[in-house]
Amino acid sequence: MKKLRVLHCPLNNANNAWILSRAERKIGLQSDLVVFSKGRFFSDYDQLITIDSVSIPNEIKRIKFLFEAIKKYDIFHFNFGQSIWDHPFPSLNHLDLPILKKAGKKVIFTYQGDDARQKDIFREKYGRSAYGDGKYSIFDAFLDYNKRLRIKKITKYADAIFAHNPDIMHVLPPKTRFLPYPNVDIDKIKPAKNRPSKTVKIIHAPTDRAVKGTEVVVSIIKKLATKYPLELILVENMSHEAAAMIYKRADIAIDQLKIGWYGGFAVEMMARGVPVISYLRASDMEKFVPFWREIPIVNADRNSLEEALMVLIKNSSLRDKIGKKSRQFVEKYHDPLKIARKTKKTYEDLCAA
Repeated sequence: MKKLRVLHCPLNNANNAWILSRAERKIGLQSDLVVFSKGRFFSDYDQLITIDSVSIPNEIKRIKFLFEAIKKYDIFHFNFGQSIWDHPFPSLNHLDLPILKKAGKKVIFTYQGDDARQKDIFREKYGRSAYGDGKYSIFDAFLDYNKRLRIKKITKYADAIFAHNPDIMHVLPPKTRFLPYPNVDIDKIKPAKNRPSKTVKIIHAPTDRAVKGTEVVVSIIKKLATKYPLELILVENMSHEAAAMIYKRADIAIDQLKIGWYGGFAVEMMARGVPVISYLRASDMEKFVPFWREIPIVNADRNSLEEALMVLIKNSSLRDKIGKKSRQFVEKYHDPLKIARKTKKTYEDLCAA
């Protein structure tokens, strides 16, 4: 059987596509990542084709690359709800998908969160928005409508769909399968053996302060710092390499308090053996996540964060215990090689059908 040729494109959000493509290579696939823009925090890719606006030169770039890729790849694995010949305008979504299907290619999409999450449905279902509790604007309505159009077209053409977040599976087609984040090369990350400082260092790395609940985090830790020796370290607007140096100092990590699931930051901190606090929505986990009972994350939202923090701050042995379980959990469920074997099987099954 020939080696399957896989294209991951067009973004590298949270390093998921890059780490997965490297793992796929290790298990016998020809797997490449081509991006159309450099990421805010991760700059790994096999090829960069800069497409930063809608213009005739950029459309020529898109079309040229599309037809080059059709000759080169068997599997087109798109991420963040985007594809190659794709535009922000509702009537020009995913123009390449019918071309790829006519060429006999297999098309896979992996959704990562905000590419599918819709404010109106989120607020209706959960009673509040992760994006703030303010007025639902006409612009919000347009964005939600556009996401629904995009999902509808992808559903028509995609051979398989994955989702990294359980809450978005409510708005994706029934054939969607949950896929854990493959964002961390766990072999390159070793848990810290000891953290001798008497000051408990708490790391929080918000990509979006409103979504992550950062205001609440800062307020509560400021309050607790009057009773306990604490240091809050906010990691923002820096490369992943710089952030990783800070992560090594962490005793506790706080991820997000609103969405209802943990992110790639939590996976990395668990891989480092650091206990993580995040809000996990039970109803979504129980419905879509097979391993939900084993998740070692301390579940807390904005209302219970203070209590959860106090327990961890006062009990270093509990932090160590949760940290060890966290590392074992990542090895079991977020190992990129294990996830790559799942995607490889999907590719092979599709090609054999």
